[in-house]
Amino acid sequence: MGRKAPPGRGIRLVGRALVGMLLAWATLEPVRAQGLGEELQRFLYDDASAVVHLRSMYRDRTNPPNVRNEAAWAGGGWVGLETGWLYDTLQLGAVGYTTQPFWAPPPTSDGTGLLKPGGYGFFTLGQAFVSARALGQVFTGYRQSINELEVNPNDTRMIPYTFEAYALRGLVGPVNYFAGYVAAMKLRESSTFINMAERAGAPNVNAGMWLGSLKYGNLEKAGGRTSLYYVPDILTSSYSDGAVTFPVTEDIKLRLMGQFMVQGSNGGNLLTGSSFSTFVAGARANLIWGPLSLGTAYTQVGSAAAYRAPYGIWLGYSSQLVRNFDRAGERAFQAGLAFDFKDVGLPGLLFVGSATFGDRAINPVTRAPLATNNEYDLELAFRADLQPVPDWLKPLQLRARAGYLNQFQDGTMASTTEYRLYFNYEFTFNGPRRAARAP
Repeated sequence: MGRKAPPGRGIRLVGRALVGMLLAWATLEPVRAQGLGEELQRFLYDDASAVVHLRSMYRDRTNPPNVRNEAAWAGGGWVGLETGWLYDTLQLGAVGYTTQPFWAPPPTSDGTGLLKPGGYGFFTLGQAFVSARALGQVFTGYRQSINELEVNPNDTRMIPYTFEAYALRGLVGPVNYFAGYVAAMKLRESSTFINMAERAGAPNVNAGMWLGSLKYGNLEKAGGRTSLYYVPDILTSSYSDGAVTFPVTEDIKLRLMGQFMVQGSNGGNLLTGSSFSTFVAGARANLIWGPLSLGTAYTQVGSAAAYRAPYGIWLGYSSQLVRNFDRAGERAFQAGLAFDFKDVGLPGLLFVGSATFGDRAINPVTRAPLATNNEYDLELAFRADLQPVPDWLKPLQLRARAGYLNQFQDGTMASTTEYRLYFNYEFTFNGPRRAARAP
């Protein structure tokens, strides 16, 4: 009878066999090993990108009775990293955001949306995602940016909204689509994510959102868009718009636009405890003559309820700096102009002004009339990349906005003023292959 193998000998034999197989693979498959190394280099470096976005914002609002109660100045921005596509299939990305106080005297900094209550700054991981693509379609999971009509970044403060979502995006023929589930969102003045029901105003309900959208063409020329979101027992909301531009003369163009949105409670009506529904209809016309654009717009809100916009900036044509003109029953007329200074030797400088008049708003419960609102907005924006400046200065963008709101009710007037100043500057670092493809 043969002797028993000493303990561990079988393990050593298996180990030697595996080492031999690996050596044989390395000897027989050098091309495959080299290909993996090159793919990882493209994934992590050659096609990767990093961005450092510096932002500063000052916001000052004076509310009735003529007391400045919202004012702060903050600085910060974000740092983002994005890999290339591993085997043209897998991509990773992350963006960290921060906002820090430069000047935030309590309690006036509260309400500005620039900082946490008390004027405190914070850091947050606003995006951390993995994407997979096939046949031109892309699936993205976890924390990400979403810009799908009523669900959007609302990027009007230091930090935008970001979302925890699982979504498929792509192009089918001439139509861009989005379809997915949105579990939570992070507000501009917060470092944490909350569920979609809580954001809408139902703090004791935990619910996500089903969201879909379709986009066709280009609203600058001719196109249309539509979207629908559904938060169980909370809100159902749909938005659609379209635009067409055609020549009037050789130098003048006319752009016509229209929008329609419908919103209401669903299921258990857990948002308010009872069912509600409303709508908004709007029309806009812009006459474009070289650098000058003259515009007018009209919106009408249904009288049964005000329109809610908890998941992004409201897209109504009458949305302004101080007020949205989205109260129940409210109708709003707007006139405005925009002037691009490029034809007078100042490319990159843009002026926008508008006046909006809203009336017939009511309290949807008591049906009592609400104040008539008149708002006047001014904006001056500058982009350095349109100027003949050194490359290092091209990412600079500056913006100044002012809004003046007068409210009339029962023979009295109350006034609100708001001022905002923005500074943006962005560094982008691309790997060599990605840089070669950049415009």
